Amino acid sequence: MSAVARAGPIRWLGRAAAAGFDALVPAACIGCRRGVAPDGPPLCALCQSRLPRLASPRCPRCAEPLGNIAAAVGELVRCGTCEGWPDILTAADAPFAFEGLAARTVRALKYDRWRALAPWMAARMAPGVETIASRIGSDGAPWLIPVPLTPARLRERGFNQAEELASALADRGAGSLVRLLERRPGGGRQAGVRGALRRANVQGRFRLCDVPLEKGCSAIIVDDVLTTGATTIACAETLAEAGFRSVGAVTFARTLRPLDGDESPTGTLRP
Repeated sequence: MSAVARAGPIRWLGRAAAAGFDALVPAACIGCRRGVAPDGPPLCALCQSRLPRLASPRCPRCAEPLGNIAAAVGELVRCGTCEGWPDILTAADAPFAFEGLAARTVRALKYDRWRALAPWMAARMAPGVETIASRIGSDGAPWLIPVPLTPARLRERGFNQAEELASALADRGAGSLVRLLERRPGGGRQAGVRGALRRANVQGRFRLCDVPLEKGCSAIIVDDVLTTGATTIACAETLAEAGFRSVGAVTFARTLRPLDGDESPTGTLRP
């Protein structure tokens, strides 16, 4: 049997072993590793209080904290980070900054495959979905469109963390999960990559699935982290070509713009 042929069974056995380990080992807090109830929150009460919430006031379009700028001129001011966003992308929100325990939680879902985290994370994202739905003019429950992975990355990881979050949001009644986008193979990894290269990696990489659409729809793109916005912009532009009227984006966390203007992410994911 070739190495390629063996890869599938080996990967499956690895996932099965990991699932068995999770079933045998007592649940532990992601932050401090103290024990928590298996059917309770993945963070203890103390660590939940330490999650880095995004400060207010924030940019009404991209949720970047504005600091003292808005205090002087009013909360309608925008941060400047989202000036280059396409017109269709009108609102984004996230409950946490991508640092500390929030970044650790994202990594646990994304790389450690703790899929049971998704419902808890979605519960923190749900208020943002409601806010965005009102801003984009969604009639009724909004469409929740997860950012897709390439087929190769999906096989490697075994699941799409954005779809897990969108599905959990749909289970809470926040909207309807619609798998509308596909991701073409190619493009480099986004983890740890700066702005210009991130945009190049995703340019033209998304396409619509064969789903009947009505012109003038609105939707909310769902992902785990908003970094430079490159992936969200690429998805929104694809939806604009399909006739969508307005698009928002919700994530569990977002990176903060560094004070020195460097575009590198502040809470970089590992490859």
